[in-house]
Amino acid sequence: MKDRKLESLSKFLSLLLRHKPDILNLKMSKEGFVDLDELVQKIRSRKNFAWVTREDIESLVKGDEKGRFEIKVIDRREFIRVRYGHSLNLPVEVDYQKVSLGEVKVLYHGTRKDVLPYILKEGLKPMARKFVHLTKTPEDALIVARRRRGSAVILKIDVESFLKDGGVIYKATDRIYLAKEIPPKYIKIHKYGV
Repeated sequence: MKDRKLESLSKFLSLLLRHKPDILNLKMSKEGFVDLDELVQKIRSRKNFAWVTREDIESLVKGDEKGRFEIKVIDRREFIRVRYGHSLNLPVEVDYQKVSLGEVKVLYHGTRKDVLPYILKEGLKPMARKFVHLTKTPEDALIVARRRRGSAVILKIDVESFLKDGGVIYKATDRIYLAKEIPPKYIKIHKYGV
């Protein structure tokens, strides 16, 4: 039961910190940080989340394998943010490390079969987010693809050629990478209809 509650909290935190801080009237810095104490207090004001403690949120951050969340001490107070996945309309700028040539050869992207013709013609675009999300493994890409309706497709991105041609990729976490867009010539189908 506790696991389901924490999963629900994780989804709510992602919604707040990636897309809609205004749901709880959170003050967010331009780097995407919100005060952890304020966040706990405002989340607890919601009937379904009255049980939430600071320890619950800290546990989520520590246990998140994808490294989505980050807690940082600023002026002796703790702040939290998501490291990637922000909506395009949210005025947040995270300073990411650029990937150097030779650091990563390929990355993967999970999507739906029905959008494949568009991607192969137009490339990968961030749509309503700030960046296209890429993963280090096809397994992580498949997890993302299966969250969407329809048959899953895993795309393989030729990072080496993209970087040689002047493209830029950022490292958000050890498993997640970001790009403003990926033109079609760097995209190949890795697995179709999985």
